[in-house]
Amino acid sequence: MTYNVWSREDVAVYKRMKAIGSLVEKHKPDVIFFQEITPYILRIFKSFAWWKEYHCSEVKPEEQATKLHFCMMLSKIPMEKPASWKFTNTSTGRGYVEADINPGTSSPAIHIATTQLESPSSGPPAAQPQTRSLERYAQAEHAVAALGSARNVVLGGDMSWDDAVDMPFPLPAGGGGGGGDWVDAWTVLRPEHERASARRTTASGTRISPCSTASRRMLASSLKKRSDRFVCKLQDYKLGGIELIGRTKLHLRPSCHLGVVLTVVVTGDPPPVHGALAPRRKLRDSTGSTAPSE
Repeated sequence: MTYNVWSREDVAVYKRMKAIGSLVEKHKPDVIFFQEITPYILRIFKSFAWWKEYHCSEVKPEEQATKLHFCMMLSKIPMEKPASWKFTNTSTGRGYVEADINPGTSSPAIHIATTQLESPSSGPPAAQPQTRSLERYAQAEHAVAALGSARNVVLGGDMSWDDAVDMPFPLPAGGGGGGGDWVDAWTVLRPEHERASARRTTASGTRISPCSTASRRMLASSLKKRSDRFVCKLQDYKLGGIELIGRTKLHLRPSCHLGVVLTVVVTGDPPPVHGALAPRRKLRDSTGSTAPSE
């Protein structure tokens, strides 16, 4: 599961984080990628009962001491070799967090990572908006290259990508002769016409009662641009399913983004059963080991 929680603490932040927590309790993901976590939002999450089910990636003292937001990973499976990195071309402190997880004794390791790439900047009212496309593309290219040495990689987060402005997301071939190429999970699992239909559905009829008109525009823009993505390189696993969450008509929208839940399946397993419980099933291979939902 990946979710940009929206760092605005002045917009019903406790109620919004409770709503996101309810989604965690409903879908029960094995791995969570969060972006735009602030020290206060982290404290809110730690107060919820579901928090105790997860191991948390390291939060550095400077991240705790500042009001700037950061990325974070949670996993029900212990994380090994955790690390965090800053992009060399960032002006806003952007980077990525990575770690290994081992779902079971007979299931291969998965390298997990989350990021928030450089966002466009509106700047002063009279100034031309800065797309920061060059910075964003270079960051994406660096991340997939740095992570690509592992056999199985799941990178998820807020890519800040606009397909009308940015070049195609850099997804190099894995060189594995049909296995291990980088793919965008949404485009693989959802045909083009279905993806376009989903965008129209989620962007219409939305109620964000405590948020401003600008916030509503931000939500609609985020949905149309599909900022939040999973890109994967899988040699021992395959994509099982993907869905958007957080789009139901509540009294408030949890964030200016939607969440995305991805399921990966050990190669050779049957496809997941689609339905209300599919995103939170732990899919097992013939030996009983699990492949996590993220």
